[in-house]
Amino acid sequence: MSHSPPPDGPTLIRRAHTYTRRGEYARAVATFTGAIDLDPVDPDLYFHRGNSHAAAGNHTEAIDDFSRAIDLRPDFAAAFHNRATALVDSGELDAALADYTQAIELSPDDPDPLHGRAAVHSRQKNYDAAFADYAAAIKLDPTLFRGYFNRGNALSALGRHEEAIADYTAALKISPRHARTYIYRALSFESLERIEEALADLTTAARVQSGSAEAFWHRARLHNDAGDHAKALADFTWVIRFEPNHGAAYNLRGVCHAEAGQQAKAIADFTKSLECDPDDAAPRFNRGLSHVRDRNFEAAVADFSEAIRQSPDDPAGLVQRGYAYHELHEAERAIADFTAAIALDPHSPRGYFARAIARRRAGNLDAALIDADSAVERDPDAGSSFNLRGSILYQRGDYRAALDDYLRARDLDPDNAGTLNFLAWIRATCPDDALRNGKQAVHDATRACELTEFGSPGFLDTLAAAYAEAGQFEDAVRWQEKAMGLVAASQQADFADRKLLYECGKAYRDAGDNPNG
Repeated sequence: MSHSPPPDGPTLIRRAHTYTRRGEYARAVATFTGAIDLDPVDPDLYFHRGNSHAAAGNHTEAIDDFSRAIDLRPDFAAAFHNRATALVDSGELDAALADYTQAIELSPDDPDPLHGRAAVHSRQKNYDAAFADYAAAIKLDPTLFRGYFNRGNALSALGRHEEAIADYTAALKISPRHARTYIYRALSFESLERIEEALADLTTAARVQSGSAEAFWHRARLHNDAGDHAKALADFTWVIRFEPNHGAAYNLRGVCHAEAGQQAKAIADFTKSLECDPDDAAPRFNRGLSHVRDRNFEAAVADFSEAIRQSPDDPAGLVQRGYAYHELHEAERAIADFTAAIALDPHSPRGYFARAIARRRAGNLDAALIDADSAVERDPDAGSSFNLRGSILYQRGDYRAALDDYLRARDLDPDNAGTLNFLAWIRATCPDDALRNGKQAVHDATRACELTEFGSPGFLDTLAAAYAEAGQFEDAVRWQEKAMGLVAASQQADFADRKLLYECGKAYRDAGDNPNG
């Protein structure tokens, strides 16, 4: 019976390197250990075993081995460099800086420790020192991809995006298929609002690294922000395919479905997002919005209530739950929520605007007017606030002031269909003879109907009233009949009464409750 002799040191070393190349780091460590047993004072063996430990993520063991190598060879520059890298991975940045500096002193022509020290300076936000080291490393090796890439990252972190783009571009000349560089350059383009260039880079990144979700995620975001929900939806779907538990992708894909009017699909995506992260208030809030669009106000209240619990300092949940209560005709709860939202953010017009609507419906026009004034004061460029205040003034019988507010809203947005409808209604039906103007009413009402493709029964009703005020009763009857063909059954009698007036050659005079406002 024969016995094979144990492998010698060189054989073990060759075998260990083979294991390392294969990624079999535990076997590489064991084999280097065997070689060390044969020659315990060889610093290279500790160095190589340290590299295997580092590759396996065993940073403490790697640091120990590099330290032993340095003890055996105090001028071992590569061991100082690699120990510095292991120290960085362990979060010991100051110790890493010292080791990188020692490596630089021992090997001043090597760009790698300069680059490593620059990266540590960047992490510590010591950017001046970082830029000096990056520049020195690149001077030693103008083809150092990592130098340009990481300097670009540091420049981007400082908001110096033009310079970052220049570095990313230089990096791509060296490594033109590096997907992450395209992604990061795209993010700098986005910060500079150069969206088409950002999209082009993200498309390239998706092509060169087709299995990565990151490029699709950022491209989906940009499409979504631009209102191109179909493209965004497709990209979010790719993200989910690559990362099935990407809760944020489900949430934003749900937003795309909601914007497309597909509330059931939106609710399903928001629900899936919550399964990925039950503590994320955003998908719960968004699901509440979809329930509102589905007119399932009880479910909306439940979602908004939980969103409020999760984000108690965000007034948005209170505003939206207040609107849901408003739709459920629970006035006290609605007003309470709007009041709480105002307390959280008294400088925002949202809470005042919403509470004005609720108080107006409750018949408290004085309080509603105070809230509408507050909304206008906080955002004098919002036509909706002027329209709301105008409608409250109209109900109070202050027709001149109402008209003035509608005109100010029109000045802010001349093609707002709702504003034009308000103007046409008051000019066609106002009890104050001095404010009526049939010709102008027809003009404004026609434009409002054009903007809504003649699909709003309330706007068609206003157009009919405008023609009646202008004395064109045949046209008034014709448009009133079209309005009646679209209006809900509950409003048919009201519309029919006005049609009868027009058939009798009489214009309509509003009693002050502004049915189309």
